Amino acid sequence: MLKSLGGKELKTSLVTQAMATSVDHELLELVSPLVCLLHGANITFINQAGLRMLGLGAVPDAIGLPFDSFVVEDYRVLMEAGWDLLAAEDFVPLKLTRRGGARFDAELRVRKLPGDGDDFLVEVRDISKFVKSAEALREREARLTGVLRSVAEGIVTIGETGLIESANPAAERMFGYAAGRMVGRDFSELMPEDLRDHHKELVQGYLTGQFPNLMGRTVEGQGLRQDGSVFATEISVSELRHGRNRLFTAILRDISERKENEARIRRLAHHDHLTGLPNRNLLNDRMNHALARVKRHGGRMAVLFVDLDRFKPVNDTLGHEAGDQVLKEVASRLISCVRSSDTVARVGGDEFVVVTEEIMRPSEAGMVARKIVETLSRPIEVDGHACSVGASVGIAVFPDDGYTMEEVSKAADTAMYRVKHSGRNGYCFYAAGENSAKADD
Repeated sequence: MLKSLGGKELKTSLVTQAMATSVDHELLELVSPLVCLLHGANITFINQAGLRMLGLGAVPDAIGLPFDSFVVEDYRVLMEAGWDLLAAEDFVPLKLTRRGGARFDAELRVRKLPGDGDDFLVEVRDISKFVKSAEALREREARLTGVLRSVAEGIVTIGETGLIESANPAAERMFGYAAGRMVGRDFSELMPEDLRDHHKELVQGYLTGQFPNLMGRTVEGQGLRQDGSVFATEISVSELRHGRNRLFTAILRDISERKENEARIRRLAHHDHLTGLPNRNLLNDRMNHALARVKRHGGRMAVLFVDLDRFKPVNDTLGHEAGDQVLKEVASRLISCVRSSDTVARVGGDEFVVVTEEIMRPSEAGMVARKIVETLSRPIEVDGHACSVGASVGIAVFPDDGYTMEEVSKAADTAMYRVKHSGRNGYCFYAAGENSAKADD
């Protein structure tokens, strides 16, 4: 009969038979857990597996001893409740002590033997390895939780339906949600409304195999905070399969500061730091594009070189801070003289360039120059001082005065110096004849 049984069925059968016969010790020797028989609370039999588990050398070392002498003191209260009460339970966790003092985690099961006597069968399993594995798992989970809480990136897990299943504190701070309030929301709620449909199309396309390479890429986008503010984000999504289910993990970064720094760097590279006007680099780029447009569509484009006439005395008498204030006001006044499609740039200390596009006649550029001269002739107040500067303006027109940016710029510069030599505070065209030297003294 014993050979026909295997594994768990064998152990159950042996214990059952032992309970039925009360004294079939040979069967109890075949099981791997500790098995002992008690009369009252004292051990009357213990199998070899039990001796090894308790660190005992021979059966007499245990016979007659109360079982609770092997139970760690803190757990003996269980024994005091009575063996009949323990027999009513399925498994009871406790700690036992081996000979020598070593403690181990165990699982206890008690069954009352048939009859009217005070006899019990006790089965004990050493579960130390399982407890250590569970503790190690809890420690790993605690470490992982600690890492997720400490990282600066937002980490969000999303189910196949698009609902958020977890979010670390960094993600909650990033999007302005209280702890635990992101869970259960649709992930698309973390982005502006105009991007949600596109996001859902991409996800659906990935799930159906249309976009197989969507995962793992880092892309830039926009995030929506709970207060409605929008910020620049960087996101990378990976997939984890759990059986038939899919779980997606999104790593999110707030790159607003980086974007602001990049924009600042680009602005510094293309704009004058004092006035905020385009610098020579951006001016050249805009002039090239303007020339290309005029060549394609026809018409004319004018370049005006503006040089302040009496700026040096401002610096000499009032100081450079006052000079900076004058330059800022000059920039503001020049912008007021042109259309939004035109360009005003600062190319030197007190030198400015104005580019006017889409003019039909050179006289239109002359009107802009006259307005500039009149505007800059008015005194500029700085710390209670009236600073009078004025300007000399030279004008060149494409394609009349040159067919390249360099030719037109040189012509405007030449015209500006003609004004300087003619008494300043006026404007003139580069070309001779009817458009020659018109100076406003």
